[in-house]
Amino acid sequence: MMNHSSNKGRFIGLLMVLLATLLLLLPSSPVMADTAKWEDLNSNEKSVLKDFQQEWETLSDKTQSSLRRWAAKPATERTRIKQRFSEWQQLSASQQKKVAKQLARYRAMSAEQKARIKQWHEWVKKLPEAERKKLREQWSTMNDAERRAYMKALQKQYGNH
Repeated sequence: MMNHSSNKGRFIGLLMVLLATLLLLLPSSPVMADTAKWEDLNSNEKSVLKDFQQEWETLSDKTQSSLRRWAAKPATERTRIKQRFSEWQQLSASQQKKVAKQLARYRAMSAEQKARIKQWHEWVKKLPEAERKKLREQWSTMNDAERRAYMKALQKQYGNH
């Protein structure tokens, strides 16, 4: 099981992956509303979804569509999502609830707020590893005023984001 410090460090990344995973469930690309026969799938879909071959035609249209979107993802993305899901499963129930609350809060934000958060995360990724580690360790123990002051100090030292 992961230690408490590494859970904090992965929280934001996990939140972003959960968002991406939820987007998999939403209609994207061309609608695949009709039930597809196994024979109609392309070779990549058949390869990725081979474990579903026996039951394929009994799956709902929605499930088939979700699985086909999954198969269309690059292999590296599928691997990354599986890894992050594994990390999610290792979180305690209270940690999962905390992530779920944060996800709900994030989903309720405006596009502008989400863009600012994304910009902040991209900026943080460019910080030296030692600074990112310090940030991960201290962030959850800070109140809002302390966080703002810490962010200002980081921006002064490393430039604005």
